[in-house]
Amino acid sequence: MVSRAQLGSPEAHAGRTFLAQRGFTQEMCQHFGVGYSPQSWDALTKHLRSRGFTDAEIQAAGLASQGNRGLYDRFRGRLMWPIRDITGATVGFGARRLDDSDKDSPKYLNTPETAIYKKSQVLYGLDLAKKAIAADRKVVIVEGYTDVMAAHVAGVPYAVATCGTAFGSEHVKIVRRLLGDVADPAAGVVLSSGRARGGEVIFTFDGDAAGQKAALRAFHEDQNFASQTFVAVEKSGMDPCDLRLARGDQAVKALVESRIPLFEFVIRSVIDHVDLRTVEGRVSALRQCAPVVAGIKDQALRREYTRELAGWLGMVPSGLLSGALCPAGQRQWIGGVGVSPREAGRCRGWEWVLLALIWPTLGALGRRLARLPGRVRPRDLVTRVERQA
Repeated sequence: MVSRAQLGSPEAHAGRTFLAQRGFTQEMCQHFGVGYSPQSWDALTKHLRSRGFTDAEIQAAGLASQGNRGLYDRFRGRLMWPIRDITGATVGFGARRLDDSDKDSPKYLNTPETAIYKKSQVLYGLDLAKKAIAADRKVVIVEGYTDVMAAHVAGVPYAVATCGTAFGSEHVKIVRRLLGDVADPAAGVVLSSGRARGGEVIFTFDGDAAGQKAALRAFHEDQNFASQTFVAVEKSGMDPCDLRLARGDQAVKALVESRIPLFEFVIRSVIDHVDLRTVEGRVSALRQCAPVVAGIKDQALRREYTRELAGWLGMVPSGLLSGALCPAGQRQWIGGVGVSPREAGRCRGWEWVLLALIWPTLGALGRRLARLPGRVRPRDLVTRVERQA
């Protein structure tokens, strides 16, 4: 309440300008409880003391720090966003520096870990988004406080953000409780209506290296969770707040609708960084993507992504064993492993090579192929047409 009142003060002019330039009206800011902390060393501390709080309590709440001359306010000259738990109780704050010439202080500053504020267990905006999440069985994970605001204003009321930490296992638990039971083996299947069975978790990652790492973390968190997890990437790199400013509310909604499955995003992130026009590039992509495909625990999904990967690598389905490298009735020796026509018939084309790389335990065939992954050579991955060219 104190910081919200301060947002209307003359001193907070820079803060109001910052918010207005990002397309937020006074009513929107009030809805999200945005406030301002005065550029003073002890304004909040003095106010709380006058209300009967002890120095120990003020410090324990993460609102002040101990200095040589006593307590001083943790947040000074910053825009303030209240971080609330799912019941709506304020448990901490997120703050942004307004004076960008002050390089000695961090641009963003959160409440430190306290008895009631654990950043790994809270999501900004959850108190406002929980009803929409439960009703639509959908949650969008964005990166910043203004991104949450922009998404809600644009018509995506189920957007939330982490608070200065990566999306982790505790966040997964929170989201799963809101989405309901996700033990359904068909969870994540997109229906004809455009909605996913069992709900959706949509990350607005960047397409850069940091975004890929975040996606891989989500990939490894929980496979049932991952199967209903999607990624929406804005090609020019704009976050939801910037996107709304540049192209309007509809563009933010379109970004969310453009989501692709997390598994696909992780695989494509690898493929996009190699030159698929060369044999060496395709081999490199194959080797990098194989562990990702192998990490998919659901057997049906793993099989389908194996086929998808073959297609994304631009391989000819009738290549390798079913043609170029396996004439009818002849045993083939590839990488020193003998493969009979009957064994070859169990797999087709590039799917065979992928299986050789990522599934070395497929019975008799798997045992024969166990020595193959380290022996696959670029020339083994060239089709007959390419060899004759």
